[in-house]
Amino acid sequence: MVVEELDTGSAADLVEENEDLAKRLGGPVTSQAWRYSFFTKRFSSRRALASVSNEHFLGYTIIKKDTDSSGALSTCVYESVLIPSRHANNFVRGSQMWTCRVGERSFTINGYLYAQQNGKTNCCAHVACRTAAARYHPDGDMTYREMNSLPEIGIDHVTTIADDGLSSEKMVAVLKAAGAQCFVAKYTKVSPDLTPPPFQKWLYGSIESGYPAILFFETSAHDFHTIPVFGHTFNQDMWVANAELSYFRVGAGTVYVPSEQWLSTFLAHDDNWGSNYCIPRHFLYANPICDRLRGKPRACEKQPNCVAYVIATFPQDVKVNSIAAEVIGADYLFRLLPQLPELNLVWGRRLQSYANQNLLVLRPILIDARRYADHLALLADWQGGSVQREVITLLREMQGLGNIWMVELSVPELFAINRRKLGEVLILADIFPSAERDFRNYLLARVPGYFGFCVGGDATSPEFLFQPSGIRGHVALFGCEDETA
Repeated sequence: MVVEELDTGSAADLVEENEDLAKRLGGPVTSQAWRYSFFTKRFSSRRALASVSNEHFLGYTIIKKDTDSSGALSTCVYESVLIPSRHANNFVRGSQMWTCRVGERSFTINGYLYAQQNGKTNCCAHVACRTAAARYHPDGDMTYREMNSLPEIGIDHVTTIADDGLSSEKMVAVLKAAGAQCFVAKYTKVSPDLTPPPFQKWLYGSIESGYPAILFFETSAHDFHTIPVFGHTFNQDMWVANAELSYFRVGAGTVYVPSEQWLSTFLAHDDNWGSNYCIPRHFLYANPICDRLRGKPRACEKQPNCVAYVIATFPQDVKVNSIAAEVIGADYLFRLLPQLPELNLVWGRRLQSYANQNLLVLRPILIDARRYADHLALLADWQGGSVQREVITLLREMQGLGNIWMVELSVPELFAINRRKLGEVLILADIFPSAERDFRNYLLARVPGYFGFCVGGDATSPEFLFQPSGIRGHVALFGCEDETA
């Protein structure tokens, strides 16, 4: 570990915070700050630091101590970036690259920034927004003064202070100012007649594509707390998917299996406790409904509200949220499968069989045309089949498409054990979904042996044209292309 005291008078963001603290407290504030940098390699001198490579760098933490005329105010983690847990089943996408100066050296670390509130000029909502906003902000980091100065926030530390925190609406304003599109799910007043999707689906749909989400919940003390969520675990031996299909969902109510069934914990920061924590998927809950009381089902009176809001973030041009993309992708697929050419393709028949049994696994991922082309270029089935280079080149040239939802198609054994799939449905993400099926945002589908294009018909009876794809079997999931099947 290397410990260095920093010059708080030369760092613009630290100077800003001290100025704002002085406004808030009505007197001058001084501060000290130290940077702790962590390495796996042992060394004991500045000269030896020169021989340390970036692969030995674990990250850094900046501790800030504030003092006014009455004495110490607070000591907190001003910012920190540490590598996530070393567990092999942890998945974190979309993290930024941060540069840290240690002595005369510069090191880089990839991760999501962590920070603690000082409780006077910023609160837990500010630090959660700071973590998420860094994914979008043109400067890579959003200062607290920039947040507080927004017209929608209006915190000047004199007439309006940060002590009361930020509402979900104000947090959305901060994230939009940074460059994000926000989809907000509200769970404060849940109607038994209109149950919203599980909050876990909103979190998963955001973080699986590499975009952070924010969880806003009520504590047992009846105050509110917010945390940023940015990753999850993937457990190949997860029991939940099989149990729900076999024991708890008897009947014809299942159309497909959501891929988050193999998720057991979310990865998040909590400014009260630390960074890169695992939160069990079902530890937090949304306003439970009791249907065993007399009369109409209503909110349970014995458990307080917990999850109040989820803010899922995406790039600004995205108009289709992850839950809608998953449902639309399934709907398009079930219209396409009956027309799939019958050319004795084993995995084509299996795809149809699993679809008929409501056992397809669907996984929505937000990408663009170039990333999809790069993904296809890395794919090969077990017989060595691959996509023609002309198709990949054409996709790379289609830059005007913007963001695309790729809804991957798999079956439970392939998805969980081999991390492989049978195809995908592509949906344009920048077209608002209509209430009725119209195929306006349908781009194409890839199924074993073919690409499928919608060329006519109507919403009830669409007509598809199938072109050979070169891939007849299963291939790697997006993000798992370098894994051995």
